[in-house]
Amino acid sequence: MADATPPPDALAMDMVLAGWRSQALVAFVKTGIADAMKYGVYNDPKTLADKCKLNADAVNRLLRFLSTVNVCIEEEITGGTYKLGVIGEVCSRSHPQSVTGAILLEGSKQHVSCWTNLSEFLKTGEKVMKITHGVNDYWDMCKADSSHLKIFQAGMGGYSKGEAAMIEMDQLSPTLDMSKLGIICDIGGGEGTLLQVLAQRFPKNSYILAELTEVVKNMDGTSFPSNIKLSATDFFKKETIPKANAYILKHILHDWDDVSSIKILENIKAVNPEAKVFILEFGPMPGPNIPHLSKLFDLHMAILLSGSERSQEEYNALYAKSGYKLTTTHLLAGGNHPLYIQEIDPLYIQEIDPLYIQEIEPGQLWC
Repeated sequence: MADATPPPDALAMDMVLAGWRSQALVAFVKTGIADAMKYGVYNDPKTLADKCKLNADAVNRLLRFLSTVNVCIEEEITGGTYKLGVIGEVCSRSHPQSVTGAILLEGSKQHVSCWTNLSEFLKTGEKVMKITHGVNDYWDMCKADSSHLKIFQAGMGGYSKGEAAMIEMDQLSPTLDMSKLGIICDIGGGEGTLLQVLAQRFPKNSYILAELTEVVKNMDGTSFPSNIKLSATDFFKKETIPKANAYILKHILHDWDDVSSIKILENIKAVNPEAKVFILEFGPMPGPNIPHLSKLFDLHMAILLSGSERSQEEYNALYAKSGYKLTTTHLLAGGNHPLYIQEIDPLYIQEIDPLYIQEIEPGQLWC
């Protein structure tokens, strides 16, 4: 039997054309086609085009391609009509695990254009925001462009929907128990998607959604359950961090280099030296030649933010330098979801390696 694996040149071309596929998916979402398609029935491109104010022939050509990648399904007998595929369903804003926000963020011009300058990163090892967008920092771009800030917030919400679904059900995160922590603060928690799920699963706790002032001022605090409060917080200013028994950092540390990440953790420890912290990031990063989303996102974080995804050894070293130790890891969906949870507790002076004590500056020892 002949080998069905495509030849290397075909695989190389498939990789380079992946950018076309991603933009086809972005257009499917951005133009409203995903939301306009009725579930479970075949949709006529002209009807969809009229509803979305698009060109019917162009819509048909897009859907014809997307039917080859499970975004939609073309009717096989007569052809020319389409229904949502399994991928297309989660591209609808009404789907419980909708990834619409994440698609529009990662497919935005602001993000895609940074990837076109990946070769510059390879020369310097530095993020490419200046050469790409003329700003020093990604967050400066968000502050200057309120429309992209909204896309960013919605994108984080999009990631959170799928991740929160893993945490919402006991059977998908069976080792996670936050039932007796008391006050839990989600720092940089976006729209509060994760926190609302935790408030339902562990209702006896009180919760604080801590976000930047410009984010909080656009939120309606009355729309949250009574056990969730809002707090304007900058994690680089410890005086703004609310005191809690436990803190959550989801997709926060991967935005920052080691120096900044240590500062964030040290600020939390200064507010409550006894508090534990839950770190939610992509991983654990596997060994050589094994694919994982964390390896791709590592590049993404580097070119946008000077951040990184880390191996477990790198995380452990980061925690030790910040005054914490890893106590437990929680895999989601039996390790089949790319996110995992690291539970870290304060590291006390008697637990510190004497060789490490020689490396730290006076005044940095933890109580």
